[in-house]
Amino acid sequence: MEHAFLHLLRHYGLWAVLVGTFFEGEGVLVGAGILAAKGLLDPLYVGMTAALGAWTGHLFWFFMGRRFGTRYILPRFGLLREKISRANGIIKRRPGTAIVILQYLYGARVFGAIAFGLTELSFGRFVVYEAVNCAVWAAVVETAGYFLGKAVFRFFHGWGRWIWIALSIAVLVWIYQLLKPRDARAR
Repeated sequence: MEHAFLHLLRHYGLWAVLVGTFFEGEGVLVGAGILAAKGLLDPLYVGMTAALGAWTGHLFWFFMGRRFGTRYILPRFGLLREKISRANGIIKRRPGTAIVILQYLYGARVFGAIAFGLTELSFGRFVVYEAVNCAVWAAVVETAGYFLGKAVFRFFHGWGRWIWIALSIAVLVWIYQLLKPRDARAR
């Protein structure tokens, strides 16, 4: 059973990284970095796949904002127009900085790419900035996951496993106490 699971991980792991990073991807990439630390995935391929997934995702969402934003998004959200015009000024002055900052705001990458599509930033500049940005992002996040994986595997190798079990039981008891009805807690 374990052999079959490892085979599936090795076989579909990079596809999962590609799809996961297309949408958001930090969690997927950290997980893939941990698997790379264990030797289940190749770290170089994980980084390249993550950069490609994030880059194509950003280009897709940028295009969606550019193509459909003025027709469907801006008419429905009037307050957004004023914010887009302010963002447009910032992006004109420092497009690279704006793209880099947005890359590292967890949960904002898809909406950010759509918002960039609503501005006057040219598609060509966006493509270049995002290519560099996604490559750096993938290297940073995967490296964090890789070293986290190394630390976790080293920690769990010995006595750390027993501490983890004890802490897990304590957390489960605490959650159980929080979820118990109030009248049952008073008894």
